[in-house]
Amino acid sequence: MIRNAISDGAANGFELIDPDLTAAASKGAGYAGSLNLSRDEARALGQSLGCDFYILGKVLVTRRVGQGEQHYYEALAGIFIVESRTGKLLDFSFLSEKSQDESEAAVNLRRSLMQKWRKLDDYPMIIAAALKKQMAQVESVSKPLPVVAMVIRDDEMGVTDTQPNFYNRLKPGYTEQADLAGITATVDLEAVFLEDGRVGDVEVIRWAGFGLDESAVSTVRLLKFKPAERDGKRLTIRGLVRYNFRRPLTQAAKPKAADPEEIERLRRSIRNVIDPPRKPWNNPELKQDRNPDD
Repeated sequence: MIRNAISDGAANGFELIDPDLTAAASKGAGYAGSLNLSRDEARALGQSLGCDFYILGKVLVTRRVGQGEQHYYEALAGIFIVESRTGKLLDFSFLSEKSQDESEAAVNLRRSLMQKWRKLDDYPMIIAAALKKQMAQVESVSKPLPVVAMVIRDDEMGVTDTQPNFYNRLKPGYTEQADLAGITATVDLEAVFLEDGRVGDVEVIRWAGFGLDESAVSTVRLLKFKPAERDGKRLTIRGLVRYNFRRPLTQAAKPKAADPEEIERLRRSIRNVIDPPRKPWNNPELKQDRNPDD
């Protein structure tokens, strides 16, 4: 659906690669369909495809239950635009269409994809802006150097070396978009922990889309910590932060606490298993030979 919609609404200056070539190149790069790629994995896929940018996506048409147990269908699409040179996720878009009819929901989603691609302020402009940024980086010769950050591995630490000591443990929120699409993903961040106790630059090195990257970055920036030290001197270091996102149980799926009547019923059942009640013999012939109390 995504390829057809983009092809029908493609803007001038953009060309889609033949689908057979795309499939062969993806297979050659070992790509198995994941939408949760590290930048190295994304860069390798782009190099194999032989393009400047590529698009990945997830399409889902599912049945929902609304108010009053009314059912409807929701068609969802998550669109990833990836830069091959860096492996960065340039943009993620989430589209949703609802209808009482499954086919109509899918048709409406396809129409939305075509309209979004045609808009000058969306996908084509995002790619054009990335190209402009690339040229600016190549032409820039006086750009100030970034903060120099050390990387201290556990096996390299001396007696007087200490890693940052975090005062709080925060959990990033699971987004509504991820919940609707049923996403399980990992977001890896490379963050600079400054010597003054602040969080510096944060880069996403494994992206997931569906708002999870932004959730992870905003959470890292709230971390409070005692800076790393070497020989009693505070250091600015660079570290990896990983957040795992899993879909929480819905209210319908969560185990419910048993009410008092249910608890008592279970207790009686357990007693009956341990000490079964004595019942009279059902076979009249056996009544003559056996005592019902035996």
